Amino acid sequence: MSGGFVDVRVEEHDALPDGCSLRFRAQDAGAAVTEIAWESDDGVAGTWRVEAASSDGARGPATAFAVDDSSAGTSMLIVGGDHGLRLTSLATGETVAEPYLLLSRAALVGRSA
Repeated sequence: MSGGFVDVRVEEHDALPDGCSLRFRAQDAGAAVTEIAWESDDGVAGTWRVEAASSDGARGPATAFAVDDSSAGTSMLIVGGDHGLRLTSLATGETVAEPYLLLSRAALVGRSA
């Protein structure tokens, strides 16, 4: 985060060939998030573990920021590392890569202390 903004910069790689570069106005300093309620493009709904993915293969905590959203007022921006996010369904074990997620506050299921 820099000066009240969150920059999302995800490098192009096999799981996310288009990469991503966006900027959002943050309403808070952000907090680690470990689980979210989400539905994949394949229709797998439920609780998903969310992690930041880095180009060196490391995984770490994802971060949730309250951000201004022109269509919803305030949304939660979930961001990860330079390779985006890795989500794993707790029900099926399916793993999905996303550059970032923009969700409602109710979707945040688990947060780190």
